Amino acid sequence: MPEPGNDHLVEQGFTLIELMMTLVISSFVIIALYATYTSQQRVYAVQDQVAAMQQNIRAGLDILTRELRLAGYHGTSSTLSPSCNIGAAGAPVAPGVLSVAANQLDFSRDLNSDGDCSDPGENLTYALYVAADGVTKLGRRDNNNAVPAYQAVADSFDAIEFRYLDKNGLVTTTPADVSLVQVSILARATRPDDRFRNTATYTAASGNVLWVANDNFRRRFFMTTVQCRNMGL
Repeated sequence: MPEPGNDHLVEQGFTLIELMMTLVISSFVIIALYATYTSQQRVYAVQDQVAAMQQNIRAGLDILTRELRLAGYHGTSSTLSPSCNIGAAGAPVAPGVLSVAANQLDFSRDLNSDGDCSDPGENLTYALYVAADGVTKLGRRDNNNAVPAYQAVADSFDAIEFRYLDKNGLVTTTPADVSLVQVSILARATRPDDRFRNTATYTAASGNVLWVANDNFRRRFFMTTVQCRNMGL
């Protein structure tokens, strides 16, 4: 016989509508969490690209600046040698800035004061070049090497400009009068971002347009002025 008082007990559970509502709400939560995650991933990727570009610029310009500041140095020697020219060619010249090219920086210095610029690191060229991997890099070429070739200083650039000033801050086309060199350089991210469109125009120190973007690459532009301590005195 049934126990007294239990004849009206009913098993409790979830209805189909309740289950469907729970699934819908759970789906919204999961979608929101996924959207937050992907958004954070995109932000991280952008920050990583920007940090890499800034690091490239800093690394490249740090080396270039330190070496350029010594352009024209000859210690106690009165250096006048053909080796102070690019590639050790031409009439004897004193060490210093050797040309006023906008896309290439050539300079020499007599670091060991032996009367010439024929030792390693004494006759240099800086410029952008396309490496074997297809990436445009900031290169350093030691013209005193047996086979002078660019060595990468920093990766992934679009454009560079060198502008030459005398001791009064005026533009000069005479290498011997150069006292200051303005460097304008444009770095580019290594990968495009389909969610980003770059249509910026980048202007160099000279006022000339350095680059007009129309793609999905992020870029960073930097400009600095380097004083050649032994030049234009």
